[in-house]
Amino acid sequence: MADKSAVESSKQEGIAVPRRKRRPLPKTLQLNVYRRDNWLCYWCKRAVIFSPAFKLLQLDLQSSGFDKVAYYHPHGTRRDAPLLDELGAAIDHVHAFSSGGACSEENFRTSCWKCNVRKNDAAVQKWEQREKRSPIKGKYGEPTHWDGLTSLFILIAERNPSLLTDTERDWLSALKAMRPCSLAD
Repeated sequence: MADKSAVESSKQEGIAVPRRKRRPLPKTLQLNVYRRDNWLCYWCKRAVIFSPAFKLLQLDLQSSGFDKVAYYHPHGTRRDAPLLDELGAAIDHVHAFSSGGACSEENFRTSCWKCNVRKNDAAVQKWEQREKRSPIKGKYGEPTHWDGLTSLFILIAERNPSLLTDTERDWLSALKAMRPCSLAD
């Protein structure tokens, strides 16, 4: 991996830096980060939503005759998925990958889509200087049992396995393997 300071100085001098190839993150690693951060955006403290849950919820509702629901869109657009546009869960690199930041759990934070897009590849110091969304602080404390709607995802996925893509089956397996207890226990 390129030395981070060398990458930064090269960017400032306008020297082309070879791009590193980003590998897909394992589902269990992503879930570890979301759970570690209590499914709250590290930057604005808003509760985030596991977007595959909204996708299955929309498909389930549409198959039940609810044609015009706006819960999910692959790009989380405001028109087609207003809650995901605001609160979709994302994994953010604190030190940007494009600037040499590590792909490690220590460098990952849970982020809402809005903060992730706004931060982009900014260095933490520059990001801290930008105007951000006002952090949320709950009147009665932080959520203690929020799961990003992963329980809803498991419920719908198990009830309608034909709706699942291969990626969603992988999510289901990862979630079930990490689940502390089942409803039957």
